[in-house]
Amino acid sequence: MAEGSASTTLDERERAELVSWSNDELRARRSACEAHEAAVSYARRVLQGRLDIVRAELERRLDAGDDDAEALLSRLPALLAGDHVATAPTRARVSSVTLPPEADALIARIDADLGEATLSGLADRSEDELTDLIAALERHEAELSSARRELFGSIDALRDELAARYKDGRTNVADLLA
Repeated sequence: MAEGSASTTLDERERAELVSWSNDELRARRSACEAHEAAVSYARRVLQGRLDIVRAELERRLDAGDDDAEALLSRLPALLAGDHVATAPTRARVSSVTLPPEADALIARIDADLGEATLSGLADRSEDELTDLIAALERHEAELSSARRELFGSIDALRDELAARYKDGRTNVADLLA
């Protein structure tokens, strides 16, 4: 699923060879891993939002037994916010979100695998179709979570090697400032 993570994550041989890498190589690979992790995390959040919406639609049908899609739409802001309590509008700050470059490709792969648009025509889908869609979304979410864990492991290994170099004096902090 998370293609590209193979080129950024460290395999066992690379982990064993980190001590022989230059500081520039370590930093470049760490940056690549961090950038890919940001893309995977973004795609995972999008996927989780879709999953929440489809689950809510299925729950609405099973609990209420009605076919009113308007009820789902009215709950959409709360669904996507989760347990988050919104800041009072007078204290809100404008923030910009930068879409990680690889995120679009990850989301496009998920969409291609799922076939038609994930959220289109939810009201027209049967409960079995919604259940199947939830299972497919959960599989993709598990794949992205696994890729993310691998990336965190690589990032940690690269950071640990750099930190060890600073700690034992093989690398001087002043070199960063030069």
